[in-house]
Amino acid sequence: MENLQIERTTNQIILKLNKKGFSGEFLDSLIRRLKTEELAQKSALDDKILKIAEEINQDWWDKNGEEFLKNIAK
Repeated sequence: MENLQIERTTNQIILKLNKKGFSGEFLDSLIRRLKTEELAQKSALDDKILKIAEEINQDWWDKNGEEFLKNIAK
């Protein structure tokens, strides 16, 4: 079996993942990401909200980035 198989039907896309082909951490992360994407689409986020989120993120990095990354080799 391949590690990843994709099947398309009229109403579904079926992903089949071979558990032996991926780490458990990766699979958990992938599932969380898919659930997050689903929730984001349901929330009907618009560009204004996304712009605000980007500004908040940038502000945090401007204030905290140097401290956060101080122990990482450059």
